[in-house]
Amino acid sequence: MKIDIPTLKAVIAKKGYKWFDDQPNLIAIRTTLQIPDVFNDPLFIVYKKDGVEQLYSAMITTEPGTTYQKKLLNAKGVWVMMPAQMINAYKSGFHQSKPDHRCLQSLGKIYGLREDDKDGVLFNDKDAVPTWQEGSTIGANIHGAYHKDNIDETKVVGPWSAGCQVHARWSKKEEMMNIIDSYKAVNKGWITYTLLEEKDFV
Repeated sequence: MKIDIPTLKAVIAKKGYKWFDDQPNLIAIRTTLQIPDVFNDPLFIVYKKDGVEQLYSAMITTEPGTTYQKKLLNAKGVWVMMPAQMINAYKSGFHQSKPDHRCLQSLGKIYGLREDDKDGVLFNDKDAVPTWQEGSTIGANIHGAYHKDNIDETKVVGPWSAGCQVHARWSKKEEMMNIIDSYKAVNKGWITYTLLEEKDFV
């Protein structure tokens, strides 16, 4: 699946979503192939530098790892972000209040569901219905996984996501934050997150 700026713009338009010219367009795509604990969802940012559109890309997971699908941190179930455009959902901050872990904090409304069947398989809990929730009560940040010494890339999602959108590579997370932080003066720092599905590009 080759993704470029015109392709992203076309899909956003087809979905009836908003495209931003004055702030970053933060867009993730949930892949159709469901492989547990793998970072296989691409994340893109379309933004302008010196008036010219730029395309950033990274690999993340848009799904929680099996660790917290089976061992629930919340009795209502593990949080799973669902496809939607979440206007003004995020702001720059720190994951778990750690000053060395810049992230996008979920402070606006986000869209998702909770699965509580503990079977380690997503999207088969028939009682789980997507709803809009206050992101500040969910804590579904966009952050990095493991980072220590010279280790930049994490191979297995595992405990690194209990519903957060998590980068496989720490350096790409830092690059994302540098882009986002360069727009802090725009829209009071609020960032919109759009989660698409691979089938949207067919």
